[in-house]
Amino acid sequence: MLRYPAILTALLLLALPPHPAGAATSLADCALIRDDALRLGCYDALARDQAMAAEPMENDAPEQEVIVQEGPGRKELLAGERLRQEEAIANNAFVLTPHRRNYLLPVTYNAKPNEASWNTQYPDEDMQDIEAKFQLSVKALLWEDVFGDRGSLWVGYTQENWWQVYSESSPFRETNYQPELFLTFANDWEVLGFTNTVLSLGLNHQSNGQGGDLSRSWNRVMGGAVFERERMTLSARAWYRLPEDDEEDDNTDVLEYYGYGDLTGVWRYKQNEFSVMLRNNLRGGDDNKGAVQLEWTYPISPRFKGYVQYFYGYGESLIDQDHLTNRIGIGFSLTDLL
Repeated sequence: MLRYPAILTALLLLALPPHPAGAATSLADCALIRDDALRLGCYDALARDQAMAAEPMENDAPEQEVIVQEGPGRKELLAGERLRQEEAIANNAFVLTPHRRNYLLPVTYNAKPNEASWNTQYPDEDMQDIEAKFQLSVKALLWEDVFGDRGSLWVGYTQENWWQVYSESSPFRETNYQPELFLTFANDWEVLGFTNTVLSLGLNHQSNGQGGDLSRSWNRVMGGAVFERERMTLSARAWYRLPEDDEEDDNTDVLEYYGYGDLTGVWRYKQNEFSVMLRNNLRGGDDNKGAVQLEWTYPISPRFKGYVQYFYGYGESLIDQDHLTNRIGIGFSLTDLL
């Protein structure tokens, strides 16, 4: 008389499909097997057969090597690579694309505060030489593949703020608003060992939203070029101020302090980024005016970087365009330049 295990085995064999597990030709065939162990063995055998079929035979001709054409600046992996990454996520509605650096400096010290403009706004309150400074800067892609597959049209917005957070009423001492419209072009020209990875051309407006004697604003046509070599990037910009009527021009001498362009160098070392910005009006003697800004970011968490900024010169803000500033601050950066 058969024992119960033998009866169960016989019933199980009768319940199997008419072909053995090893003869299964698809996942659907294996799925028809009721026993867990046999069904798993069927899956394993099917996967093994497919893997063996995919392996090239010894006498087969070798596969042709697939060559991926590198895009402009691919070997530099800095500004050119960032531009391509930005374009890849530009149409994601849930992503804000960074433009310039986004940062917060909760503590900055200015050895030469502009008390004249402050007293005009707040005559009954002392200005603090320690204040906070932060910047928000984003952009959005309006049109890609402009003039071929290397051009992109962007709209950008940058807001820079100087906040007297440690004074009695904690007002915002100065806010600069900077909307702009610009074209970028990916490029691959070789110049003196550098690769010109990006060219740009755009319209830029900058103002401080003030009225009366404190109002400052100007409009520019701006052109730029980015040159890269290994971990070093050089960005050169030049601008032309669009003329205004004398009655509407609230800062006729802005070019005397901002000059006609700037030069920024960025150097990446491991996870640290160092940058220097130089600006000068290229005039001689006492009329020579300019500015230098030094920056350093270093990793402190997966999302944030520590940030140190030093500025010396004219034009840190529009209200300070004709005032010499000497400021150092420390805080956090959400996005790097590269």
